[in-house]
Amino acid sequence: MVVIPLAVEWEILITTLAPLVLTNKFRSLPQLGIALWFSSFLSAGIATAAAFVISIWAYFDTLAALNANELGSATWFAALIVSFAPWLALAVGGISLAVFNARLEPVVANAKEIAPLIAMTKQPLMHFMGTRVYLVELPFAFALASNRDILISSFAKDHLSQDELNAVLWHELGHVKQKHFAIKRLARFILALSQRLAASRALVSEIELLCEIAADKFALKKVNAPTLKLARSLFED
Repeated sequence: MVVIPLAVEWEILITTLAPLVLTNKFRSLPQLGIALWFSSFLSAGIATAAAFVISIWAYFDTLAALNANELGSATWFAALIVSFAPWLALAVGGISLAVFNARLEPVVANAKEIAPLIAMTKQPLMHFMGTRVYLVELPFAFALASNRDILISSFAKDHLSQDELNAVLWHELGHVKQKHFAIKRLARFILALSQRLAASRALVSEIELLCEIAADKFALKKVNAPTLKLARSLFED
């Protein structure tokens, strides 16, 4: 029975403190930040699953104890009282999460989502360091890396110098090589499972930012910082 309140307390601790402790702390080490965010949520998920499994086991164990003792006896009443403990712990945990979530809401930044692309026709443009690059006819600056490919808008290509274009491609290649598309998708999956938790929204927002920083660091091994900054300004206008 001790495991259940401990598991619930750990879940509360992770989901309430992670946004406060981990946010804006790993700008110089984005890969470490990404690993810590996911490992903390994984441990909270394991703790939650353990609490539910033990609660279900306790339910059947209590039924066996009640059946093994005479109805109305002291042992029977003791088993009945103990049976409420795991469910009470889960209820307290749920209430605590709701309270902490309300308090964290004001300090959690909204996740920066990539705008959906509608009716997009892509055309092969080139191969960049072994990665396929597709041109998309869009009237605004846009670049995106998927699992294996890079998309860039015709507007961006027309308004970037060759050095700036290379800087953008190196940045996007960083996303491809470091599997950021899958990492972001996992973060959004966690958010879909726990939309009401402010910590989940903080996870998505922070993972998006850390992936961008990691891709910049990857690009800066091949291009200079002023060129990358100038290229990025086109996408931020």
